[in-house]
Amino acid sequence: LLWWSWYTPARMRVLALVAVGAALDRDDVGYELMFEDVLEEVDNVPLEVKGTIPSWLRGTFYLTGPGRWSLGGMNMTHTFDGFSKIHKWQFRDGAVSFSSKFLPSGFLNNSLAKDEIVWGVLAQETVPPRHNPGPAAMATAPNDNQNVNVFMLNGSLQLLSDTTSFVAVEPSTLHFASEMRGLYLKNESNPFADICQSGSAHPFRGSDGSYVSLREANKLTSGGSERMAVYKIHPDTVNTVQDIVHVDMPRASYTHAFGLAHGTDGVDTAVVVAQPIYSNMLRMMAYATMDKAFETPEDANTTVHIMPMDGSPPLSVDLPAFFFSHFINSWHSGQSEVTFDLDKSKATFFDRFSLDVQRNKTARDNWPLARGSAYSTPTRFTVDLATGGVKETTLFPKLSQCLSKTWCEMDLFRIHPADVGKQYCGFWAWHDYWNSTSFGSWAVVRAELCGEEPKIAAAWYEKNVYPSEVTFVPAPGATDKTEGVLIFKVLEGETGLSKLVLADAKSMETLATAVLPIGVPFTVHGDFIADAGDEPVVV
Repeated sequence: LLWWSWYTPARMRVLALVAVGAALDRDDVGYELMFEDVLEEVDNVPLEVKGTIPSWLRGTFYLTGPGRWSLGGMNMTHTFDGFSKIHKWQFRDGAVSFSSKFLPSGFLNNSLAKDEIVWGVLAQETVPPRHNPGPAAMATAPNDNQNVNVFMLNGSLQLLSDTTSFVAVEPSTLHFASEMRGLYLKNESNPFADICQSGSAHPFRGSDGSYVSLREANKLTSGGSERMAVYKIHPDTVNTVQDIVHVDMPRASYTHAFGLAHGTDGVDTAVVVAQPIYSNMLRMMAYATMDKAFETPEDANTTVHIMPMDGSPPLSVDLPAFFFSHFINSWHSGQSEVTFDLDKSKATFFDRFSLDVQRNKTARDNWPLARGSAYSTPTRFTVDLATGGVKETTLFPKLSQCLSKTWCEMDLFRIHPADVGKQYCGFWAWHDYWNSTSFGSWAVVRAELCGEEPKIAAAWYEKNVYPSEVTFVPAPGATDKTEGVLIFKVLEGETGLSKLVLADAKSMETLATAVLPIGVPFTVHGDFIADAGDEPVVV
């Protein structure tokens, strides 16, 4: 009954069009289903597994993302604005159960109570527009729709976004546990008149179990400096921020991710790439949308900040402007060098995930070309700490290094947990334009970096099937860092079904699948938490 309940009249009309597309052997069949509301929730439903789940896989896979974009006749217009939904797969003795629940945030609860999408920061304005109660309302707006990532801290599952706020749920039930708003976290080093609610959604785990992340301190008024700081929150004092290292600048940059290179001398180094996206906080308070508040001056640079975590002075190097969404890895490549890999682009990824782009095949296929070939391109930067010189290398400059008819475009990277912050030889990633000119031709790939030239060594792909970001779980005792399991969900465009997939991390061959009782739309990031208590670094 749960499976059948997903087939609402609206979705049945979409699937009728899907059937026609499948019969014509078209690309991107059913792609738009990823951006349809799924209102159903389920709790600990046993799944029927086809294939074999490794007996050693014991733990819980969490994945989060938007689950609903409409309410009370109002519609959100950006993928990342959707109400947050948490999906959980619990693995025990070769079996798996599934839960899916909306995050009980103030944003959702207030919206449901009023039957409208309430005031608070969104990427773009709704249609029709929300009632604007004025700038003062931002102080009490429920900006807690955390739908980007997860992190286990002090026994609670923290839901994250590009802010310094957290919403915690109980890991087994997904019930609300607590909320910490970044505006009220204790931080005595915070400069006066700064607003410190923005930050990275990609934290690292410190050796003491602490949450290590990046925050941006923006000023309401002109004059003075703003700040980007790497900070930590200890599990025993979850309401207190401790800044580790910071750099002051005229304007702090919006930065979704950063790097952390482990030093051979025991001193780690943060790598902060400040892309030219700046928040005008007065406009943010006035309009409550990022598209109105974000500014990119034409003459702006991208600045790389190499920040030793022992408090030594940072090295800041200006480069010609570029944008990125995610780091792949960063490390000390010599006594006086730091190297980092990220997905460089000529445009910010935010615009690409506007729903008018993602729901329109022509628009999403042509989006990069319309912005000067703004493809997400894995790129390596090596910084000479003595001279400030930077060497830049595109990792996959030739289509022969990957199987694409358009570009070697990748994102949503995963590496072996033991390689985080160290020199490494490969990663797993989401790859679009896979053997196609269609953006919606999605594959999961394994890349090798340490051979004669980087290459795609293996891939998981099915036509008109749309995989999520993968999570890699290493096989116990394995010495080969490609041995283990990849866990991800897919949406089958031709059937409308969502499935769990487990694949061999080395060969990328499917090990097991399970149909989910309800649909799971577009998701962002997640993590696997082992039963034994090993909590892998979130990357």
